[in-house]
Amino acid sequence: MASRLWLNLALLLLLGILLLVVVYEPGKKVELQPTRLTQLTPETVNRVHLKRVTGNDVELVKESDGQWWMHNPYHLPANEFRVQSLLRLTQAESLSNHALSGLQLTTYGLDKPRAVVTFNRTEQIKFGDTQPLQQRRYVQAGDQLHTIVDTFYYQAAGNPTIYLSHSLLPPAANIVKLVLPDLQLINNEGQWQRTPQYAELSADASIELIDNWQHAQALELRPTEVKDGKADIEVYIKNQADPIRFKLLQTEDETSLIRLGMGLQYHIADDVYQRLVSLPEPESEAEAEPEADKAKP
Repeated sequence: MASRLWLNLALLLLLGILLLVVVYEPGKKVELQPTRLTQLTPETVNRVHLKRVTGNDVELVKESDGQWWMHNPYHLPANEFRVQSLLRLTQAESLSNHALSGLQLTTYGLDKPRAVVTFNRTEQIKFGDTQPLQQRRYVQAGDQLHTIVDTFYYQAAGNPTIYLSHSLLPPAANIVKLVLPDLQLINNEGQWQRTPQYAELSADASIELIDNWQHAQALELRPTEVKDGKADIEVYIKNQADPIRFKLLQTEDETSLIRLGMGLQYHIADDVYQRLVSLPEPESEAEAEPEADKAKP
């Protein structure tokens, strides 16, 4: 009887030891959580200020509807993808970090930072030189010196236009009048009136042309010295006093629309340009017949 009791106790002890091995896994390395530059997360940021050695400061603001806009040096919708990439700097992993006390800022290029990114007007990330051997970037966050991957610096130091939306018009722009080189459309109580009329085309042609403008995207966006001049295209938006004015620039290599008053050049594909300045041609009977055949049971 006693031997059975001791056997049961031994088995119980062995079971406890095995349980401890499974739970605590002795000998397994404990994975440390990486050090992040800030306690912020991209979702908690609603304002970003970029200050660089050269060029204008950039101010990005998250509006009440959740859309990001650039407030300086342009007042235009922002490129959401670019903004989100920059916001990941808040959670960038520190590859090494040291207290700044006792260190010479000049050694790391932080006495005169190459760029400074400020989140929510409180958290600052200052960019210094690169680490000679590993090509990491020295940054200052609070009273700490960190090294991080260098990609964030090029985002912070890039031309302001990289943070602009490539859309020709603001989101949900309600067009009420469109003036093109050879055509004018005016919305009269929900009906589009054309000059010239193009009587052979249906009302859907006007709707499609307006829709093309509302969704048009540039291939590339860059600054230009051309800011004034006679507009080739004017887009009137509801509740907006002045129209959005574009000047056409065509060369052998590319087609561009210059946003007058802004000094911005939108490089667009040739086929996109044609869909922006002319009414869509009606489908020929040969084109429409296959679609009709598909609809037959």
